[in-house]
Amino acid sequence: MQRKDSHRINRHPKTWLTALCVAIVGACNVTFLLPPLAAPQDTTPVVGGIVDTRPMFGKTIAPDGAEIGEFLLATCGCGDWRILIQDADGRQEQCAIRYFTTGEYESEGDIAFFGDEDTIRALGVVNQTTGDASGDVDVDIFRRRFSATRREVHTDDIEACILCHIGSNPIYPQPPEHTPYIEGMTNCFDCHDVVIE
Repeated sequence: MQRKDSHRINRHPKTWLTALCVAIVGACNVTFLLPPLAAPQDTTPVVGGIVDTRPMFGKTIAPDGAEIGEFLLATCGCGDWRILIQDADGRQEQCAIRYFTTGEYESEGDIAFFGDEDTIRALGVVNQTTGDASGDVDVDIFRRRFSATRREVHTDDIEACILCHIGSNPIYPQPPEHTPYIEGMTNCFDCHDVVIE
């Protein structure tokens, strides 16, 4: 019996070699094998972005399903739409995105977006009706998924302000003379209004 099993293994070395290669690739970072994210084909950009300007907050998710950071898709007084991701180790990356449509822009249903800036690329879909967003983000060469949901009222939550204007890589840093932000105490809306252009 042992000879038969041994004989069968030796007769099909390519099968075992293939299985071994799959196991090795599975154990490594498979993002090396994925093509880079690209803007949707046969579409046109939506000037000014989508109608509903409330921010979407969520998580980024590693290939193994583990949550690895925070995700934000938002616009504000800067007048453009951006995504921002913040990993648990504090690393923060952000880039501008544009929405794309295959015909006339409709304010309901799915709409695609894409962004590419420095070390980050993002490709996703927003369901404007439900306020749900999902897709992929490449940071350097590491791909992660994201999932986010629209918050009800922009001006009731300063988390977007914190992610965009405070930290190691803010989209628009506070000017040097700005009152320092103190976690748990500062309320941005005591002094500022959100202006959507």
